[in-house]
Amino acid sequence: MNNIKIQPIKLGALPIIHTLAGRLGLSEMLETCVPRDARELIPASQTLYAILCNVILERFPLYKIGEWSAERGLFQSGLVTHLNDDRVGRALHRLFNADRATLLTKVVLKAIEEFDLDTSCLHNDSTSITLFGKYDDVTHKAVKPKHGHNKDHRPDLKQLIFSLTVCKDGAVPLYFKVWDGNITDDKTHLRNWMALRNLLGKADFTYIADCKLCTKENMEFIDTESGKFITVLPETRAEAGKFKEWIQTNSPSWDEAIRRHGKKSDDPDSIYWVFESPFLSAEGFRIIWILSSEKQKLDEHRRNSCLEETVTAFKNLEKTTYSNRSKLENRILEILSRNKSEKYFHWQITTKTQSSYKQLKRGRPTSKTSFRKIEEISYSFSWSHNQERIRYEAKCDGLFPLITNTIESAAKVLESYKYQPYLEKRHEQLKSVYNVAPVFLKHPERIEALLFIYFLGILITALIEREVRRSMQNDGIVSIPIYPEQRLCKKPTADKILDLFRDIRLQSVIQNGKTLDTVADKFSALQKQVLKLLEIKPGEYFQKKACS
Repeated sequence: MNNIKIQPIKLGALPIIHTLAGRLGLSEMLETCVPRDARELIPASQTLYAILCNVILERFPLYKIGEWSAERGLFQSGLVTHLNDDRVGRALHRLFNADRATLLTKVVLKAIEEFDLDTSCLHNDSTSITLFGKYDDVTHKAVKPKHGHNKDHRPDLKQLIFSLTVCKDGAVPLYFKVWDGNITDDKTHLRNWMALRNLLGKADFTYIADCKLCTKENMEFIDTESGKFITVLPETRAEAGKFKEWIQTNSPSWDEAIRRHGKKSDDPDSIYWVFESPFLSAEGFRIIWILSSEKQKLDEHRRNSCLEETVTAFKNLEKTTYSNRSKLENRILEILSRNKSEKYFHWQITTKTQSSYKQLKRGRPTSKTSFRKIEEISYSFSWSHNQERIRYEAKCDGLFPLITNTIESAAKVLESYKYQPYLEKRHEQLKSVYNVAPVFLKHPERIEALLFIYFLGILITALIEREVRRSMQNDGIVSIPIYPEQRLCKKPTADKILDLFRDIRLQSVIQNGKTLDTVADKFSALQKQVLKLLEIKPGEYFQKKACS
């Protein structure tokens, strides 16, 4: 009797990952960084590559990596049973102890060379990675989980800080570093900048970050080292107050820099104007003020909302008299604090004394009856709008300042800074798509190594997005129907691109343990189009390999 069976392999989008990783030479670099131990049934480098593929495609728990790899044919049959959570943990530990800095440098430089990435503008930002556990016995080599400003709104849990730098060319990650959980961004920028200078072998790139970069030490160091920077001037700086005072009696000549159409046909355009401040910063750098039509409306709406809520609360408070002055005063301050409206109101408490008399003895009062005076003190308050302050604030609606040492036009500085949200989307990808937090690993060393794998994952997916979008632009393709119900998408994300190939399988016909034939799924017209955009031939899709 013939023992024939069909064995499916759920390839999914793995061949796409193999293609991009192959162009980077990633498998070979991992093997060099984490050389094979003669005692290993599965090389640690291949285990790490399997983790990387899983992170990009499906994010299974680490203890399910073996099962996941078996279904997708990542390893030879018989080996996947040994790919358990212990082996995964040991592979991460070996990666932690390896020369990860050199590996990162090689991968990034290869990406820059292979994909011709523009590194003239680099954007940096950080986010918190929330952890479960105490982590009291951390080695001196590993970063320290600490309590800090948790962006996941879990101040009860310890965290690490994940700092990421991307280039303006497709928001492709070029550098990352994990920091102790209680460090602030102003302490990290100089080390990030120097690492980028060493990585790229040049200093003339423009380093763009949020207001934590705006310190005298950071800006003067970058300027002295022939670097360029663009950052936000904090509202607490004296230069910001000086300009706001200046515009109360002066009219800046705003120049339109950016105009974007509204999302809907009847929505107003979003406009940004720029104005070169007549005042330099205390360090002597240019300050460029931006006026945003959207921020202008938002600032006005927020102020009006807090004014309305405060007035409503004050009117209700007026209906009640208080016999305790401090209680009334605390209630007023609580209303103003809750609505953040202290500067918009004048108020005062009024004391009212009401006298009455009561006879000292019972009986009908006569001309000789003695009385004692009783005084009842009550407190009420009055209020009025601080019209001068409201008018002052209204003239500042929609404004925010940038500070830079570049010689580019104000409009060009704004254009460069406005790419920052694309970096924030990489953090969103890390948190939501990759679901990196909270982390449940026991050893911080393994967490740090796993975050390195996540960086490689973001790098590969960013390159996939960039390749598809650039090919669409070169071929004159405005959009492709990649959304459900064949809806069009102008800028496909890597997650949607990879998900398009989720159900691709390769069926093997096996008789008595021997493979008689393999039958591959057929591609749809859309899948063929995407493969063409990625420069992958459909006939080669099922031949892409990574692990032997």
